[in-house]
Amino acid sequence: MALLSFHEVGMHFGAAEVLSGISLAIEPGMKIGLVGENGSGKSTLLRLATGELTADTGRLEQARGLRMACMEQLPQYPAGSLAIDLALTARPRLAELRRRCRQLEQAAAEDSAAALEYAEAVAGYEALGGYSFESDVRRVLDGLGLDEASLSRPPEQLSGGEGARLALARALLSEADLLLLDEPDNHLDLAGIRWLEQSLRDYSGTLVIVSHDRELLDHVVDSVIELEDATARLEHGGLAEYFERKRLQHERQKVLYLEQQKRVQRLRADISRIEQSARSMEHMSTNDHWRRIAKKVAKTAVVRKQKLTRELEGEQAVARPQERGRIGLSVGDAGRGSRSLLWVEELSLAYGERLILDSVNLRLERGQRIAITGGNGCGKTSLLDGLVGELEPLGGRVWLAGSAELFYCDQQQAGLDPQLSLYEQLEQSSPLTANQIHYLLARIGLKGRADQLVGSLSGGEHTRLLLSVLMNTHADLLVLDEPSNHLDLPSIEVLQEALLGFSGGVLLVSHDRRLVANVATEVYELRGGRLLPVQ
Repeated sequence: MALLSFHEVGMHFGAAEVLSGISLAIEPGMKIGLVGENGSGKSTLLRLATGELTADTGRLEQARGLRMACMEQLPQYPAGSLAIDLALTARPRLAELRRRCRQLEQAAAEDSAAALEYAEAVAGYEALGGYSFESDVRRVLDGLGLDEASLSRPPEQLSGGEGARLALARALLSEADLLLLDEPDNHLDLAGIRWLEQSLRDYSGTLVIVSHDRELLDHVVDSVIELEDATARLEHGGLAEYFERKRLQHERQKVLYLEQQKRVQRLRADISRIEQSARSMEHMSTNDHWRRIAKKVAKTAVVRKQKLTRELEGEQAVARPQERGRIGLSVGDAGRGSRSLLWVEELSLAYGERLILDSVNLRLERGQRIAITGGNGCGKTSLLDGLVGELEPLGGRVWLAGSAELFYCDQQQAGLDPQLSLYEQLEQSSPLTANQIHYLLARIGLKGRADQLVGSLSGGEHTRLLLSVLMNTHADLLVLDEPSNHLDLPSIEVLQEALLGFSGGVLLVSHDRRLVANVATEVYELRGGRLLPVQ
């Protein structure tokens, strides 16, 4: 029996139809990758599954006694708790027994009745596997990069990334039959993503995961749900297999559609010729014999029209394959100038009292694409800030070729001004003419919206605009800090292809393993203040 079933489920937000007639079943043991473009309804589908949202049409059915856990995107934690205590609440019964033990511990030293109650509580906690679970909690938190210092702080003192990792830990530690994870790899470094990947592969329950990490999905899921045009399709098989099968189906449909269009054109030409012939015979003769022949010829045209109708509207009809609105962009010409774009000599950087970079040397030339990796908090972003002049060095120097132009995109996707119109943003950020700007806006699905403010764009629209700015810059050197953050899978593919075709230099910080593997000509790891080459 299915753990969770959707029956003709529909959902609207205002006038926008997000989901339409969704019917699918999540069976025990499935590990499902939920994919789709930004804004396609992935988070909405998960919120419907948990009951946070109620469908406008259709219904959902759950297996009796289903235990479901999800990773909260913006968790709210009670004041006065420590991070470690909140992680333990993944098993509410154990968390309550542990809290009771701590309450009775002091009283037990002075009161025999309390001592007996304390002993019973400790025995119950141990019998339910409490101490073993505490070890599991610390193992999971350590795997996700939360150290002892983080665990000893109240949740309000945790950074956004630490809070998100704590929420992920609680979901992973729950005894759920169905685990729902919405972008769990956000805020994880490469080591954390690899740990999460192995944990999800070992997970024995049923899993639905939203992620833009292609490597993670390829290695974990055995089924795919794709949301597209408010509908959903569920197919068994890995992500790469699914998209290859979909590509082949699309190509086959294109062939069938074109073949059908040729037959339709021939039929229409035949019908026109036959009708013209029948009219000519009828008008040119008053002889009843020829008029009867003309009527027979006209009936032939009627038969051909019926065949044409079947071809276009009946079971034989082949729908026109829909071409997705994929952003087909390429990075602008990097121009000509010095071959060497960036020199770093004995550079040292500090953030507050902490030394981040210690006497680092680096050189970047045209055609090189250098990726910087490293754990959370190791200073990757500070390194980029130092290289672009936003962080004053302790020692050494950074030299940018005088003829070179630099484009810097930080994790907050700075460079886009929310107060500018779309036209003004592209006008300031690129050398495009007015006609080219309007053409580009149409290509990225923003036709006729040149006067709209950047700050009013949806997440997906903002991403497309950012990619357009990036792809149309005439910069010689691109410095990109986690550029694939907030991008959906098709947009990451666009970014990857564009960077591969860029003739300038690229300095890239990313935890997207496939992007790094496919784009970087050299990879360095920032560890202990040193940039170490990765073979």
